[in-house]
Amino acid sequence: MDKTKIKTHTMGKFYEGHHFFILSKGHNAGRPLEKPCPNCFVLLAKSGEEKQKLYWLCFGLWQLGIFKKFLTGSVIPFIRLEDFKTVLKKSFEETTETELQKSMAAVKQLQRHQENIMRQLDLIKQAKKSLLYKVIR
Repeated sequence: MDKTKIKTHTMGKFYEGHHFFILSKGHNAGRPLEKPCPNCFVLLAKSGEEKQKLYWLCFGLWQLGIFKKFLTGSVIPFIRLEDFKTVLKKSFEETTETELQKSMAAVKQLQRHQENIMRQLDLIKQAKKSLLYKVIR
């Protein structure tokens, strides 16, 4: 993680190579994103493998609410870049390679299940609507 760069994203700027974005403002600060938004950081990794590791590490830290204690600001909470870097670096150093790989695989599988369930719920909503349209006609 020594050569990994994390910096504030500038809207309209495009990045080459392995990168992802991290939300920096709001109660979801620290959430990793595939696409940029106005209030985010960009993480530039040196390889695709490192990008995946750091993405899922950020995802785990965000899910656990680790970043919440670093939020500052009274109206719109935000996380400072230095605080984010410190938390991510410390977690990266404390997590073993095998632990991270096992967790990444499990989380990816759970994510796929969640997306599948969300699609099923949408189909159920559509089926309810179509049944009600038939009755109301």
